[in-house]
Amino acid sequence: MRIGIITALAAEARTLTGRGNRLLGHAEFKLALAGPGPRRAEAAARQLLAEGCDALLSFGLAGGLDVGLRPGSLLVASAVYTAGGERYACDEVLSAALMRAVQEQGAIAAPLYGAESPLFAAIDKQALHQSLGVIAVDMESAAIARVAHAHGQPYAALRCVVDPADFSVPRAALAGMGEDGRSRALATALALLAHPLELPALIRLALWYGGALRVLRGAAAAICA
Repeated sequence: MRIGIITALAAEARTLTGRGNRLLGHAEFKLALAGPGPRRAEAAARQLLAEGCDALLSFGLAGGLDVGLRPGSLLVASAVYTAGGERYACDEVLSAALMRAVQEQGAIAAPLYGAESPLFAAIDKQALHQSLGVIAVDMESAAIARVAHAHGQPYAALRCVVDPADFSVPRAALAGMGEDGRSRALATALALLAHPLELPALIRLALWYGGALRVLRGAAAAICA
């Protein structure tokens, strides 16, 4: 099996680089940095399948939707729900192998939600959890799942929560997210100048972000061992 791994952010991709090219003890993997959003994730997924991958993995960070899920929580998706009302089940064999690899990090299996655009407000995040039972959200997993299912290939998602459900994400944080998945510090600073009251929330988010990346780095080491 050759697994195509898709990340949205360069920081996510870096947790996997330098670890060889073997996943879960036997599978070869190919890493693609897609940039944020469903359109780029879909393009990356199609490209990986065209290059010979026969399974896809969405890997990276997520936002919390369940108030009981704290920053740094690790999630192996059981299914992915879309904004259009679709539900894509994750491959049981691949997901079980991922869970075995990261179970010592307290990973849980649960459904996540694939958003079409960033989800800012705490009230909107909690409403999604209440209506669908999903516990985390990102903007890439649904698009990747859709491509995998269209081609009849296995799919899984491994995500680490950054922000809790009761936290509204400051818009200045997203201003610094480049289309190529790399951080734009100047763009964040300029957005903060326009909205200085967002500074305390931005600092909290930065601390959670750093912690979630450390957890994700540990997960990367576990699945590449």
